[in-house]
Amino acid sequence: MMANPAADRTGFQPGPSGSFILTVRTQKLHTMNFQKTVLVTILMIILSPTLRAQNALSTQPRLYFSSGFVTPQFFGGTELLQAYSFRQAGQSYHQQPHGERKNVGTYGANTGFSLSIGYYVPVPWVKGLGVGLVVNSGQTGTNPSVDGYAEGYFFNFLNFGGSLQYYPMETNNLYLKAEAGMGSVFTKNRFVVDVATQDFLHHFGIGFETGGAVGYTLTPFANSSLGINLEAQYQFYSTRVEVSGIGDDQWTFGALHLMAGLQF
Repeated sequence: MMANPAADRTGFQPGPSGSFILTVRTQKLHTMNFQKTVLVTILMIILSPTLRAQNALSTQPRLYFSSGFVTPQFFGGTELLQAYSFRQAGQSYHQQPHGERKNVGTYGANTGFSLSIGYYVPVPWVKGLGVGLVVNSGQTGTNPSVDGYAEGYFFNFLNFGGSLQYYPMETNNLYLKAEAGMGSVFTKNRFVVDVATQDFLHHFGIGFETGGAVGYTLTPFANSSLGINLEAQYQFYSTRVEVSGIGDDQWTFGALHLMAGLQF
């Protein structure tokens, strides 16, 4: 029996079904080649930022001012969490002689406003990247629903440090930020000792801050270097606070910022 030349070359018998199998195999090979090409392209984009064109906003020094909404989240610290538990229970910070605490009503979440200023210069050897300095602050407070202004808790924080701002795309003004530096916290607990006396307890701490942000720069002005930044930022602080009766108390907390500002 003579071997079929076509079968020797292709590995299957020719005919309508064989043609279909050959077509499917060819399509699979093309699909695999396409997937490999896409994967290599993505890896080149991720790993070789200098191969991409540069966003015009990242090519010059830039200064920005931003403000907006901020709310902190409390993670650790004996005094920090104890004061938070009193507010969650609707109790005064002041303890009566027999150990009881006055019910002052429900506390809302600590919320307030944030301010930020920063300055960046381009990094010549990495397209889209800027390096600079930033200062951020958050001022927040809350009062109970029953006693109102008579009692309250105010939680403020500030950081200063180095920062990176990165525009990864040429024509899209999406940017990423990362920062690290010194962080500090200032608090005031306001409470009523008796009917006619109001007292205050203050705490101060200093330590480390790190954070990241994602934002977008709108450019509605004729001057293309002038923009409006819309940004969401999250920070993490670790500060050492000296507390009476405790000593060194390590406070850890986060802060979510939603901000808008001017970049020029």
